[in-house]
This record gives sequence, C-alpha cells and structure tokens, in this order.
Amino acid sequence: MAEDIEPSLNASASSELSRRALILGGLAGATGLLGGLPPLANGAAKAADAGSPTHILFVLYEKFTLQDFAGANEVLARLSNVRVTIASPQGGTIVSDTHVPIGGSQKLADIQSCDLICVPGGTDRSAMLTSEVQQDLRRLSDGAQYVTSICNGSLILGAAGLLKGRRSACHWAQRNLLTQFGAIPDPARVVVDGRYMSGGGVTAGIDFALTVAAVLRGPVQAQVIQLLMEYVPDPPFHSGRPETAPPEVLEAFKTQYAALAKIAGLVKG
Repeated sequence: MAEDIEPSLNASASSELSRRALILGGLAGATGLLGGLPPLANGAAKAADAGSPTHILFVLYEKFTLQDFAGANEVLARLSNVRVTIASPQGGTIVSDTHVPIGGSQKLADIQSCDLICVPGGTDRSAMLTSEVQQDLRRLSDGAQYVTSICNGSLILGAAGLLKGRRSACHWAQRNLLTQFGAIPDPARVVVDGRYMSGGGVTAGIDFALTVAAVLRGPVQAQVIQLLMEYVPDPPFHSGRPETAPPEVLEAFKTQYAALAKIAGLVKG
C-alpha cells in the first residue's frame, strides 16, 4: 500500500459471523464473481494448455509492495502453460518498499506484447507516472486480453487513462482517489469488469490471483493451487479494514499513517 500521499442467532453470534464473513469473504466474493463468467470446460482448458503459453506480465518499480507481487505470482506462475515476465521502467534490479531486491527485470519499453498485464501497488508510484511509462502501459494494455492491478496499482492504470467508466478495487485507504481518473471505486476484494480485473489491498492479491487463475484455466485448477498453497485465511486479529478494527487500532493507525488516514477520510482537515 502507499504512504505517500477496504432470527435463530443472537446478536453476538450474528456480529461474529458478519465479521468473519468480511475477513474470509475475499474468496467467497471471488467465487460469486466467477458465477457471472462463462465456465471453462475441460476441453477449453486443454485447448489453452495446448496452445502458445499465456504471457503474464508483472510491471514492477522502485518501492513496489512485495506481497502485492509475490502473492499473485505464487498463484499465476503455477498455472500450466504460462510464461511470466517481470518488467520495470529501467530494467534490471528493482527494490521493494521493504528493501527486497528483485533482479533481472526486462525494460518495459522492450516488451512487445502480453496476454495479461498486472500492475501491483507500492509506496512510491512516481516512476510509473512518466509519460513514457504511461504510454507503454496503454500500448501493452491495448493488446492484452486482460488488464489487471493489485492494491493501489489501480491508481497507476487510472492515471494512464485505462479505467474510465470501469469499476475497480484499490487499497481501502486510497480507493476514493480512483474517482479523479473517472474510475468507479468498488470496495470488493476482487473486482471483475469485463477484461479488467483488480484486487484490493496487499493480501487481496492472492484472492485476485485465484480469480484470475479460474478465468484462465478454470475453477478446478485455481482450487488445486489454493490447496497446494494451503490458503485458508484465519487471521489472529480482525482488524484488516476500518469496519472491523477496534477503536484503539484505528487511533494508532491515524497516528502512524496520518497521510493515509486523511486520504481515507478517517480524520478531518
């Protein structure tokens, strides 16, 4: 996420169910989204496996958020018959906002095409907002089958003019910034709007990637990868969104991340 500047039960039980539904609802929501998509029959999945590899392009940049990329890559790179490429504005090594280097990225301008482009979020998006990079994002998105983002990576796509009139997810604290690009903020952890797919903040990247995997290779293969990853979210705390965070956590967040809190409307002024 970015610092620069989502009758038989008594009331207590009902509240607990609602809280857990919000925490665990990412995959349930993703499953619901897939209900509106044409299912991939076994024959179609086999045909996809038999053809040319699906080219998945992750576009990284200095101070990208590692989990945004790593969670999605963990899922998508395990699909059959895919080719994953990492590109960056300058090529070479890029360093995440938690100081983890990723080496060997290709220069974005040298990428001719891709089937799916994915832009993760980060704490410094400036390198992605130059006219050259924005032009490359538009060029690659125009030729891609799917245009996707994770966390505030949607703000980068929005700045490139790619989300006008489209519903999009974003990190909860910056979701309202999507409107300045003509996009429609959606609080869901995973949003599918035609060929545009997006995930909410950081950990939502895994739910996003499983949704993408189901689109590309069918829900069975997506769940096989989920099983391999032992992805069964059961967090020790229920403070992942303002709606469920205890008051003392919200107050601490406002102090430690004042700029984000202001953008999110948690504080006035």
